Amino acid sequence: MPRRRTGGSAEALDRRDALKLLAGGAAAAGLGVASQGCAASGSTTKKKVVVLGLDGLDPQIVQALIDAGRAPNFKKLGQLGSFMKLGTTMPALSPVAWSSFITGLTPGGHGIGDFIVRDPQTYTPVFSIYETESPRWVINIGDYQFPLAGGGATNLRRGKPFWAYLLERGIPAVVVKIPTNFPVDETVTRGVSGMGTPDLTDAYGVFNYYTSDEFEHYPNLSGGNVFYIQVNNHRAQAELIGPVNSLRRAKEDSRDRFANNAKIPFTVYRDPDSDSVRIDIQSQTLVLAKNEYSDWVHVSFELMPLLGNVSGIVRFLVKEVHPQLKIYVTPINIDPEDQAMPVTYPVEYGAELARVIGPFWTKGLPADTKAFDYRVIDDEQYVKQAELVLEERMALFDYEWSRFESGLFYFYVSSTDQDAHMLWRNMDETHPMHEASDVRFAGYLYHLYERMDELVGKVLPALDEDTLLLICSDHGFAQFGRQFHLNTWLRDRGYLTLKTGAEKKDETSIFDVDWASTLAYGVGFNGLYLNLQGREGQGQIRPEDAGKLAGRLKRELEAITDGETGKRPVANVYSKAELYSGEMTPLMPELLVGYTPGYRCSSASVLGSTGEAIIDINPWAWSGDHSMARDLVPGTLFSSLPLKAGDPNIVDLPVTILDFFGIEKPPQMVGRSLFKT
Repeated sequence: MPRRRTGGSAEALDRRDALKLLAGGAAAAGLGVASQGCAASGSTTKKKVVVLGLDGLDPQIVQALIDAGRAPNFKKLGQLGSFMKLGTTMPALSPVAWSSFITGLTPGGHGIGDFIVRDPQTYTPVFSIYETESPRWVINIGDYQFPLAGGGATNLRRGKPFWAYLLERGIPAVVVKIPTNFPVDETVTRGVSGMGTPDLTDAYGVFNYYTSDEFEHYPNLSGGNVFYIQVNNHRAQAELIGPVNSLRRAKEDSRDRFANNAKIPFTVYRDPDSDSVRIDIQSQTLVLAKNEYSDWVHVSFELMPLLGNVSGIVRFLVKEVHPQLKIYVTPINIDPEDQAMPVTYPVEYGAELARVIGPFWTKGLPADTKAFDYRVIDDEQYVKQAELVLEERMALFDYEWSRFESGLFYFYVSSTDQDAHMLWRNMDETHPMHEASDVRFAGYLYHLYERMDELVGKVLPALDEDTLLLICSDHGFAQFGRQFHLNTWLRDRGYLTLKTGAEKKDETSIFDVDWASTLAYGVGFNGLYLNLQGREGQGQIRPEDAGKLAGRLKRELEAITDGETGKRPVANVYSKAELYSGEMTPLMPELLVGYTPGYRCSSASVLGSTGEAIIDINPWAWSGDHSMARDLVPGTLFSSLPLKAGDPNIVDLPVTILDFFGIEKPPQMVGRSLFKT
């Protein structure tokens, strides 16, 4: 995943490396040693607000399960208070919507407009949630360099979190796993970072896969590394690839693309008579059967002999033992007990959680969707991983819920989003890739929603006149069966021009675009930018001409018909002027393409690429989605108290929560209290 201003994949470790080496190994996590928390020791209120953020919880699926008698706790909660569709942001994407929930601002205010945005000067796609920056000052000693100042990760979300107003009044706030909260926000009593948290290599999530089958290939693989191993006398040796060693001077080695990475050797012994293996890694021994995930394995990467190490945790999966040996290893998660980058606040809270529930996924989106998309793991192996994620998250809930007394308790579940993305085609017989799925898991999403109903059942007994329970999702879900290549359409219509010679390529990248002749381009899941003078590096469109061009693009996109289905792929093209306010609005795309359920922007077009077809079948396991017209994929809202206002929107929720605590709406927030008409 592209990131801003990085000179390698582990610069976020630099300051921690320096602190460990120069300050005697303090337990600092990238931003210095954490304090003991900023909440008052005694709460000033008996009131409680419990928010269960169930990402992607779809109101139609919930209603169907209620009607079938399979969600009794959701039904009870709706009868007690309110059950409504919840309006969302445009785009209807998790980092965008949850940022609006956190701040009460539109994307024009908090600045998170998509998962992927672009650097307006270079047009390069970049990750929107956080950026890592190289240190400003280093000192070189031999083969090593020591960072002295600067460097580390910065949260790009703007705006004051609503819970900061609680802390200022002595009201505690526990915020667990909320998205766009990395590095973890220090305005909480206790917090765990969520979506947007990288793995140990400072990437969105990179798995490692080892196979002895030399004919096994994964062309254009994204999100993982494949290594070919040799098995001699049922023994194989391999290396686990870790972060770039930011303490050692970079070296060029065309034969080894991981020459600058820290590595850990490990050995696999294959049982000649059964489908089981033994794995030895750093004085630890694992014995695993085929299709079995290991427990978490602690690993330590040496950055400098005797002095500098960074810690992570991984799980191993044995895919095959005979005739070929195949081992999958999850992305290396930041170790919550010894944090290379800040994932809990205070930092010692991570070790506390690990002592109680064991090591846990710290990567923002824990389930490995890339490995599933590229068939490195199959449906069954993905579901096994998803169950591990869910059980771990429920154990975390049980621990925090058992000691919650007053104030705010926000708890986030990613499974309802990730598993809907990956298993939609299994349950949807109309999906063009349904027959390629494992129908044994056709009912898994319904099972997952029943588990969420059980979660609601744990909270219901605590409800009283001083307690408000809100269950909310940032969007709903729909089929993603066909993909729309926005940049290919722009190219074919003459809005995007390729450099001479690039038009002969089957696929092009953002670097093949002739910006001096380009009028518009797409980056991100829904963003359509005009190549504006004074904003883009090679802008061509005068600001006074932008409105006319945007209107023409909107009319043409909304008029497209898919010749295969007869449907309109684009339901609505929104103008940012009708949706956004705030200082970041000028940098946002002029148009936001709202797709019809069944369609979504292609992954290639998200990064600015073009291809041959404008519309084709989505071949991936990623088969459900929500980056569509926001009005067609609303979220879900349950409240234990009746809500007076109609048409609730996610920007209303922070105002509503503050109102319950008797705090007036902050002037910059754009929502309203749902307790008022």
